[in-house]
Amino acid sequence: MSNTVFTPEQLTESQKKAVYHVDGALLVLAGPGSGKTRVITSRIAALIAHGISPCNICAITFTNKAAEEMRLRVAGQANTRGVYISTFHSLCVRILRQYADEAGVRANFSIYDSADQKRCMKEAVKACELAGGNFPPSRMLEAVSRMKNDLEDVEAFKERADDFYTKTLAKIYRKYQRILADNNAMDFDDLLVRTAFVLRDCQYVRRQIGNRFRYLLVDEYQDTNHAQYQIAKGIALEHGNICVTGDPDQSIYKWRGADIGNILAFEEDYPDATVVKLQDNFRSTPNILQLADKLIAHNVNRKEKVLIPTRPAGDEPVIEAASDARDEAATLADLVAERIAEGAEANEMAVFYRVNSMSRLIEEAFVERQIPYQVVRGVEFYSRKEIRDMISYLKLMVNPDDDVAFARAVGTHSRGIGKTTLERIAAYAQRTMMNSYSAAAKVVNIESIAKATKGKVAAFVNIIEGLKKDMTGEVAPLMKRVFKETGLADVLQSGGEKEEAAHENVIELINSAAAYDKQAEEPSLIDYLQTIALYSDTDAYDPESGKVSLMTLHAAKGLEFDDVFMIGLEDGILPHERSMEFGDDIEEERRLFFVGITRARKRLHISHARHRTVHGQFLRAVPSKFLFEIGYVAENPVGTDVLDFPDDDFHYDDEDSQSDRFRTNELVEHGKFGLGRVKEFLNLGEDSIVVVRFNSGLTKSLMIKYAKLTRPGQ
Repeated sequence: MSNTVFTPEQLTESQKKAVYHVDGALLVLAGPGSGKTRVITSRIAALIAHGISPCNICAITFTNKAAEEMRLRVAGQANTRGVYISTFHSLCVRILRQYADEAGVRANFSIYDSADQKRCMKEAVKACELAGGNFPPSRMLEAVSRMKNDLEDVEAFKERADDFYTKTLAKIYRKYQRILADNNAMDFDDLLVRTAFVLRDCQYVRRQIGNRFRYLLVDEYQDTNHAQYQIAKGIALEHGNICVTGDPDQSIYKWRGADIGNILAFEEDYPDATVVKLQDNFRSTPNILQLADKLIAHNVNRKEKVLIPTRPAGDEPVIEAASDARDEAATLADLVAERIAEGAEANEMAVFYRVNSMSRLIEEAFVERQIPYQVVRGVEFYSRKEIRDMISYLKLMVNPDDDVAFARAVGTHSRGIGKTTLERIAAYAQRTMMNSYSAAAKVVNIESIAKATKGKVAAFVNIIEGLKKDMTGEVAPLMKRVFKETGLADVLQSGGEKEEAAHENVIELINSAAAYDKQAEEPSLIDYLQTIALYSDTDAYDPESGKVSLMTLHAAKGLEFDDVFMIGLEDGILPHERSMEFGDDIEEERRLFFVGITRARKRLHISHARHRTVHGQFLRAVPSKFLFEIGYVAENPVGTDVLDFPDDDFHYDDEDSQSDRFRTNELVEHGKFGLGRVKEFLNLGEDSIVVVRFNSGLTKSLMIKYAKLTRPGQ
């Protein structure tokens, strides 16, 4: 990775317009591979050269990896010390810790990950005397997250709740927030919401932040949700110097609240904005770009642009069918092995899929052929028991109010402190209105606990208190002490082969802390915990691994490879089954495919299976509608003539089709799925496909010759 900022001679004309723009709003529409990071880092250097203090520049992006790459490039320039580069969430943590009183929080708050959040939501549902089966914690968390992303707090939601479900959800939402507050904790959404509210409600804070960051750069603006949009708007309110970069065609995070409307409406928010389009593509061959342009042209919600290739023509993209998922995996593995044998580097190859479960057969095929690979699912490391055990001690040291961390730390291994003792500590804490850790520190006052057990509780508290004295400074030495003095190291070492991997994982965690200590200007435990709490799958990708990367299409965003293999291009997978009812969702799935295509530099291989096992059933699979949009010729699986369709020649409502075809909105019945209405019809002759929305809520793509659909009354 180069850490140089490009000179004017190395920039295209459109890049120069973006780099040398100074005051006022700027929208940079940056297609994939158009040198977006080059523009942002060069723009930072140009602003400093213009006389703007580095301390007045703030650049926000979405992943830790992207922020680190940007820091490295900017650091290669003179006089750039002081530029603030971070993710949205990291910026919010900084603001909330600095302005804790104004935001109504305590500065040593914990950041709860998805597992902690689910635990708190389970407790909230139970406290509301509701059945988890009727109000699943995961679904409740999704609902609460949507409200937070829209900046709808408990009171606002309660006011509009008008039926049993929404009124019950309002109670759950309130209790969940109460539990977080009692633990002095916030979930990821709270970081954004609290920051948006303090910028909105506290003019003093807004002016201070706005005056500090007089030039704001927001990367990947198409992925901002409403809360992030309001944060950026709040910071820029004082000066109007906001530069956003992004691409509506790469907006793929609606499921986590991203609103493509933010970038599409930027010129309405800032009527005097300068707009620059970066359309030159320095990454992919013309063959690959032609495919991407053809696909994305089917979307309506976008800013018109084309991808202009700067590289010579290369290999044509390959699209082929496999008999089933296992055949697809074997064929792909053979192709990868062949490429490696020809001299290709394994770390320049990647396999993309829509859902994580699709990696299993690929992994099996790679293991069989001894192909080195890495599965890019980094957050799983931090979900392992031994890692969560270690982190619980660290969280408790920073935030004694964190009862979740206390309960986990006490229970990491046998200490002679059982469930009954913890319940009595919790009851004493509730009576005296203190946290569980403080109650444990006063265990001598809890008469219902035996003297011997009191000694064990006191010993645990003494360990934590001794460790807390060394919380400032480098983190790795402290973690070594925690591992040893809490007894966790002895437990794992005495576990034999069974615990060997767990012991190695904790050592790897300590190594990560050592790496953090080296790069942090002022290392601290609270900052380290923040860093790992905001860790994402993409951050786990190691470009120097020497291994083929396996990852979801969402995790692939921002990466690029010489060889890209995409599997599972079937209706119900990509586009995903849940998206097939609504046009906006289909457009997002199409953008996801577009992102996958444009990760490829030299070669692109796309596959679908004719059959796939779904929920234990071996079912006929339907090629993705997106394949036909890019001109794919369907291979007839039963041996009759291949059907060749001209571009865009698949009209769902063609009146000249065969008389027994199904029409849009027609009522039909299926032996298993029941009644439903036809949403789409794809005329493929013998292999014609009908998309049906059933009354149960399911949407299914069915091959007519196998589906045995009937019309009620016939």
